[in-house]
Amino acid sequence: MSDEERSLWIKGLELAEYNTLRDKSKRNEMCVQLDSEGNIILVPARELFVKLYNKPAPTY
Repeated sequence: MSDEERSLWIKGLELAEYNTLRDKSKRNEMCVQLDSEGNIILVPARELFVKLYNKPAPTY
């Protein structure tokens, strides 16, 4: 796989993550994550969206 193809894959995955998190935020859903000790935790999608993208959480 060339660097250009790898770059396109990464951009596609980033866009998919953004869209999924945005949609979950609109529906006020939770996201599953691991904490530093490897325990499963639930995080509000709105909180995660704001933290990752430095934008206000989307609403309907």
